[in-house]
Amino acid sequence: MRAPEFKGRNPEEIVRKDLTFDSAGYVYRGLSWLDYAKRQTSICALQYAALEIRQGIEQVLFEELVLSVGGALDRRDYERCKRDSTRLHKIVRRLSPDYEKLVSFVQAIMSIEPNAPRLIKWNHEVLMKHWGVASYYLHWGGEPGETFESPNWFVKGIEAVEAAAAYLWNNMTSGYSGVMMPDKMQPEIRQAWEDYRAGNIDLEGVKRRAELAQPILVRRLES
Repeated sequence: MRAPEFKGRNPEEIVRKDLTFDSAGYVYRGLSWLDYAKRQTSICALQYAALEIRQGIEQVLFEELVLSVGGALDRRDYERCKRDSTRLHKIVRRLSPDYEKLVSFVQAIMSIEPNAPRLIKWNHEVLMKHWGVASYYLHWGGEPGETFESPNWFVKGIEAVEAAAAYLWNNMTSGYSGVMMPDKMQPEIRQAWEDYRAGNIDLEGVKRRAELAQPILVRRLES
C-alpha cells in the first residue's frame, strides 16, 4: 500500500480525515497520535495512540482469521471473536493450524515471479507482545511521580508504543495480505503443499517444484 503522511496532523485532522477502520487505518491514526504526543508532550495523545495500535493489532488478527479460513467464518466463531478479541491468535491457530506454514509456502511460490508482490507474514507472538505493551499504556496506574508526571515514563511509553506501530506499519506498507487456499490450488501446487506440510520437502524444494510446474500451468491457463 502507498503510505500516507501521518506527521504534523492536528487532533481535528486525525479524527476526521482519511478515516478507515481496517488494520492499516487504526495504525495510521496511532502513528498520527504518537507524532502529536511527541510534539506536544501529551499523555492523552499517548493513550489515544496506544488504543489505536491495540485495536490495529486485534484487527490484523481478525483479518488473518478471515484469510485463514478462506472467508468462510462460522457465525459462532465470529461471535466468539467479538466477545474475546484477546484470544484471536488462538482462534486462528485452532481453525487453521497450518496457516503460518501456508503463508511461508505461498511466499515461496510467489518468489519465483520477479514482479510478484511481497506477501506479509505476521509473527503472532510478536503481535501479542506488542498488544500487551499497548494495553499497559491504557490501563496503567501508580504514583503520579512514577507515571504521568515522570518525563522518563512518558519517553518509555512513546518508545514502546512506537515500536509496536513501526512493526505493524513497516509490514503494511511493504507488502500485501493474502494467501492461496489449498482447495483452489492447481494439482501440482497442491501436491507440493501437501509434501511441504508433511515435512517431506523444504521451501527450496517448493520453489523447484513450482519452477518445474510453471510451463505446464501457463499452458493450462492459455488453453
